[in-house]
Amino acid sequence: MNVEINILGLKNAEKFSSICQNYPVELYLRSGQFCVDPKSMLGVLAIFYSASDPVFVDPTTMDDETLQKFLKDINQYVKK
Repeated sequence: MNVEINILGLKNAEKFSSICQNYPVELYLRSGQFCVDPKSMLGVLAIFYSASDPVFVDPTTMDDETLQKFLKDINQYVKK
């Protein structure tokens, strides 16, 4: 399951990365051929400022309960 996200600015990248750090599972932020660790604020900034394709977070290693909590936590960044 991939969730398209949109993050604008340093503060939002910092907040998104901080949310991801609360989850002790493997997470990936992907765009085209690029893949970074969303727990790294620098990685989050790099992918949003350099990727021309949509950006997705991949939470496939989460169980259903954790996934629902994660989606609620990142709701403000999910592209609608």
